[in-house]
Amino acid sequence: MRYTLCDFLLVGMAMPRFYVSEPIIEKEMLTVTGHEVRHIRKVLRLKTGDRLSIFDGSGKEYEGAIAEVTPSSVVIKIHDISSSKRESHLEITLAQSILKSEKMDYLIQKATELGINVLVPFVSSRSVPLLEESKKVERTLRWEKIAIEASKQCGRSIPPKIAPFQGYAEMLQLLSKDHLRLILWEREGERIKEVQRRFSEQRRITFIVGPEGGFSVEEVEQAKREGFIPLSLGNRILRAETASLCLLSILQYEWGDIG
Repeated sequence: MRYTLCDFLLVGMAMPRFYVSEPIIEKEMLTVTGHEVRHIRKVLRLKTGDRLSIFDGSGKEYEGAIAEVTPSSVVIKIHDISSSKRESHLEITLAQSILKSEKMDYLIQKATELGINVLVPFVSSRSVPLLEESKKVERTLRWEKIAIEASKQCGRSIPPKIAPFQGYAEMLQLLSKDHLRLILWEREGERIKEVQRRFSEQRRITFIVGPEGGFSVEEVEQAKREGFIPLSLGNRILRAETASLCLLSILQYEWGDIG
């Protein structure tokens, strides 16, 4: 049995979606174990016969109905396996100087909705939160969960990758050199329209956004030596999280799948 597009539109995003990185599949039956079992059983209180969708992070989506529920597992009869059609053809990496906790959480949630592929958190000279190593691991795990939850909500089947924390110089070396490389700087820079005209065929883009206090001149010069183009978003000074989401939206409109 295969669901039609009409069927899917009727239920819309009301069909619950769950993330299982390595689903157990045998004879058209998919078994869910781990923390998503509690979400299915206790939070949403789904029961035998209820329809749901599982995505595995590789782009595959499994739609089906619950065949069996136990305290430790949920077995789903697979009705349809499809590939994600909600991923942008534009590959975007955002390198973001870490922000205060709630701002970074918000940024990752919204950047996931807007189709980002990779987020690289880094520490620059004016970064406000300085974290111990144990806190960095804890924070990274938290951001991964936020990205997965946002992917569930917006219909993505491939959650963005959250890279380990980097220092500024290490971050510049880590970022791919075959991407269009941009760095936001409030003091000066090219306008996005000028850059878009010069690189209209580019489908891989990396951009760097600084902390609340902005970048130092030395950091911008260092980025320029690594091939980054300083970019301006206009005359108004935007908050760091606003600037990131503003540019991400523009990139998806000019190069990607918005509009």
